[in-house]
Amino acid sequence: MAGGAGTRLWPESRRQRPKQLLKIQADRTMIQGTIDRLADLVEPPRVLIATTEQLAGKIHEQLPQLPRESFVCEPCPRNTAPCIALAALHVLRRDPEGTMVVLPADHVISPDEAFRSTIRLGVALVEEDPRRLVTLGVRPTYASESFGYIERDQALRPSAASPDDSPPAYRVKQFHEKPRAEVARQYLETGRFYWNAGIFLWRAKTVLDALRRFEPEMSSHLERIADAFETDRFPEVLDREFAAIRGKSIDYAVMEPAAADRSTGDSAAGPGFGVVVIEAPFGWDDVGGWRSLERLRPPDEHGNVIDAVRCVHQAATGTIVRSHDPNHVVALIGVQDLIVVVTPDATLIANKENEESVREVIAELKKRGWEEHL
Repeated sequence: MAGGAGTRLWPESRRQRPKQLLKIQADRTMIQGTIDRLADLVEPPRVLIATTEQLAGKIHEQLPQLPRESFVCEPCPRNTAPCIALAALHVLRRDPEGTMVVLPADHVISPDEAFRSTIRLGVALVEEDPRRLVTLGVRPTYASESFGYIERDQALRPSAASPDDSPPAYRVKQFHEKPRAEVARQYLETGRFYWNAGIFLWRAKTVLDALRRFEPEMSSHLERIADAFETDRFPEVLDREFAAIRGKSIDYAVMEPAAADRSTGDSAAGPGFGVVVIEAPFGWDDVGGWRSLERLRPPDEHGNVIDAVRCVHQAATGTIVRSHDPNHVVALIGVQDLIVVVTPDATLIANKENEESVREVIAELKKRGWEEHL
């Protein structure tokens, strides 16, 4: 999934160059790192990039090894459930028994081999029971209010198909929305909760079956799109039917109702779904805002994270600086707990505690008509 805007990483992340196309931690962009991570798991022709027509060309420049047919372009933004479902329709055309791995393009994960072993386990769990909906959960390191949480239930017995040294897997008891700080601390103390990483494994057919059960209206639009494949009407039908879908996240549309559904299903909708979470044995960050740099880069002795070509500072503490212009010097004197991001046409200076307010800046730029800075 590579269609998001990443507004909290403004002013570097823009409409025409969102965060998945940025180099945040390494010399590869985040979407390049995501594809690199799939080495030995998925051949390039089997990779699908769900994005927009506006971004497809720029992404293809970064991923020239992918054929043009790899790009599944959404006519308009409709959240993750329709995005994933559209990709599932393409997988189903190629292979009626095809298994999907759904990955956001803007995560930082390490080490890659631990990620790959986790994906292999997820595939084994799906092969063992094709009605499973598998997700990955990250053991929380602090009481975050910014992530959704997954509450685990009883552990699954390791199967003969599971790779050696597999991480533990559990049935999912319940999904929980982003909590208040006090509730997040309680989650952390129990040891039964994971951050929701937004990474999924399932049969393409299974996730479409789940949408048919839990989101019949959305499913009807998707079926009309599928019926138009291989016809001259496809572009028109895709534009019309996709735009008519009421946007919803995959968590709301599928994962939460599937975890809450204790029935065995019926003859029309098919049997129930098994929702499973694998405890991720790797480091993970969704790079939601500039404070992610504090987790991805070591601070200096004063708690500053300096990701800049030229920066000098005196009596500065706890400050994040990002500037890649070799002709621009950033000088800090007597400041603390700031975010300073310099680009050729915009500079952000914010208190770290007000990081979420970057969204309000974006809204104000739109209001003033300063589209060139978005």
